[in-house]
Amino acid sequence: MTDAEGQGGGRPNDRLPPVRLDGCEPLRQTARDCRLVVLAATEDEAAPLLGALSDPRPYLVATKQLFTGRYEPARSPAAADSPAKSVRAVLAISGCDKTNAAHMLTCLLQAMRPEPLLVLQVGVAGAFPGRGEGSGARVGDIVVATEEIYSDTGSSSPGGWLSAAELGLPIAQVDGTESGGRFAIDPRLVRAAVEAIEAVDTDDWPASRPTVVVGSCVTASRVTGVRTEGEAVARRWGAVAESMEGAAAAHVCALYGVPFLAVRGISNLIVDRDRASWEVGRAIATAARAALAVVAALDHFPLEASGMAGASSALATTSLPDPRV
Repeated sequence: MTDAEGQGGGRPNDRLPPVRLDGCEPLRQTARDCRLVVLAATEDEAAPLLGALSDPRPYLVATKQLFTGRYEPARSPAAADSPAKSVRAVLAISGCDKTNAAHMLTCLLQAMRPEPLLVLQVGVAGAFPGRGEGSGARVGDIVVATEEIYSDTGSSSPGGWLSAAELGLPIAQVDGTESGGRFAIDPRLVRAAVEAIEAVDTDDWPASRPTVVVGSCVTASRVTGVRTEGEAVARRWGAVAESMEGAAAAHVCALYGVPFLAVRGISNLIVDRDRASWEVGRAIATAARAALAVVAALDHFPLEASGMAGASSALATTSLPDPRV
C-alpha cells in the first residue's frame, strides 16, 4: 500500500478564499444540483481533478476542503455516439485514512438532496505482486475495485487472523445481510468504468498507456511494507491492491445506498519497503486521467439502481471483466 509521504498537505490554494460551512443546511445549499462526488485523500491527488473543474468554488467543512464546480464535456470515445453533458460536481479532499474519508463522505451524503448519482474515489494505491506470470497490477497501471475490504478489522490469534465476519462483528447491514467488512461494488459500474478508461486515446495518457486491472482491494491504516506480510494479505483476501481509505468510503456509500466506484493509480508494489522506488506523481496523473474518462462517460453508466444496495444481487448475475483488461 502507499501512504501519504510526499503527497502534499500544505500547498496553498491560490484561488478564491474558502467559505466555511457549518451544519447540514449550508452544505446542502452549496452542493445543490451536484450529481457527482469526487473524493480524494490529499491535495496532490486532488490537484489534477481540481484543474479540470470549471469555475471551482472553495469551501471548508470541519477544516476539510471541498470545491463545487462543473466538469465540462471532454472527448470520450466511449460516449462518441452522443454528445457528453457537463456534470456539476463536488470535489472533496478528505485527508488520509479511514476516519477522514468516512467523515467527509458522511457530511456530504447526509446533506445532499437529491443524493449524488455516484461517489467516485480517486487516488493512489500499492499493488500486490501477482503470483503468476503476467498477473497483478504494475506501477503505472490502473486498478478499478470490484470490492472494498477492511483488512485490519478483526483479531490476531495463535491460529491466524480472524476477520470481522469470523468474529461476528456488526460492521454494516447491506440488503439485510451483515457485510462483515466487505463491500461489493456493482459489477455493471465496474464494467462501464473499465470501458470508459480503455477508450482513452493512447496519446492522452500522461505516461505510457496503463493496463486496467479489476479486483478486490483492501483497506488498512497500517501501511504494508514487508513482502511476506503483503503476500499473506493478498492470499487472505484475494486482493490486487491496498489503500488507506477505500473500504471506509464504500462502507458509507452502502449505508446511504449511493453508487460507488474506486479508481486508483498504482504507485508502488507491496514488497519490502523501498520509498525511493515509488512513482507517486505518475500514479496521481494516471488515476486522474482515468477518473476524468469515467466522468465524461457518466451519462452512459447504469446509475438508475440505488447504489451498493443493488451490488450484491448484481454480482450474482453479472460477469466481471477479466482481472487484466
